[in-house]
Amino acid sequence: MEYTPPPAKPQLSSRANAFSIAALMSSGSSKDKESPESTIKPLEQFVEKSSCAQPLSDLSSLDPHGDFSSSPSSLCTEPLIPTTPIIPSEEMAKISCSLETKELWDKFHELGTEMIITKSGRRMFPTIRVSFSGVDSEAKYIVLMDIVPVDNKRYRYAYHRSSWLVAGKADPPLPARLYVHPDSPFTGEQLLKQMVSFEKVKLTNNELDQHGHIILNSMHKYQPRVHIIKKKDHTASLLNLKSEEFRTFIFPETVFTAVTAYQNQLVS
Repeated sequence: MEYTPPPAKPQLSSRANAFSIAALMSSGSSKDKESPESTIKPLEQFVEKSSCAQPLSDLSSLDPHGDFSSSPSSLCTEPLIPTTPIIPSEEMAKISCSLETKELWDKFHELGTEMIITKSGRRMFPTIRVSFSGVDSEAKYIVLMDIVPVDNKRYRYAYHRSSWLVAGKADPPLPARLYVHPDSPFTGEQLLKQMVSFEKVKLTNNELDQHGHIILNSMHKYQPRVHIIKKKDHTASLLNLKSEEFRTFIFPETVFTAVTAYQNQLVS
C-alpha cells in the first residue's frame, strides 16, 4: 500500500498568528476581565509626582479596562495628590463639597465603619456620594477620589471590649491609586445640578491587582478623599498637579477600617 503523508497544516502569517494568539489569550481570560464600567484606572496614569519615575500619560491612551503592566516595585506608594493642604486660588476657594447620605455615614461612624476588601475587589458600602457648589458653570472639572492611611498603625478587634485596639506598626505601604470619575470632565453646570457618586470604586488586598482597584491593607484605618481639579483648555487630556488648580475635601465620618470579614456584629 502506498503511503500517503498527512495533509500539511496551513501556515499562518506572523501577523495572523499573533492575532490568533491574542484572541486565545483574551478569550481565556475573559472571565477575569472587568467591564470598563466596574474598573478604576491607576493613579500613576493620570497624575505626575516628583517622587515617581513614571512619565505623565495621556488619558486617551489608556487601556479601556484600565489594566497596566508596571511592576509593583516601580509604583508610587505615596499619595500622588499631596496630603498637606495647599492655599487654593480665590476661585477654587469658593467651591464647597457636601457629603450626601451623611446620616447613614454617621450611623456607621458611631459603630466604627468597616469596609470589606477582597482579592477580586469589593465595592464600598456606604458609598461616597458628594455634591458641589460654588463652581464656575462654564468651566470644566475633573472629579477624583483616593484613599489614604489615617496613621501608621495596624489594628485588631477586641471582641470582649467591642472596640478596635492598636496591634502594632502598619504594614508596608501599598501602591497609591486614584479613582477618576468616569464622567469626568464635568461642566460646572452639570456639577451644580447633579450628585457625583463613587459607587463603582472597588477595594482589594491583592498587591498584584491588574484592574486598577484601590489596594489596601487589612486591619488598617483609612480616610477617603474627594478632589476636584479645574481643567485648563491648553492641557487637553493631561493632568499635572504642578500646574492645575485643585481642591481636596475630607469628611472625617467616612474613616473606615479595612477588613476581610466584618468584625463588629452591629456593623454586619
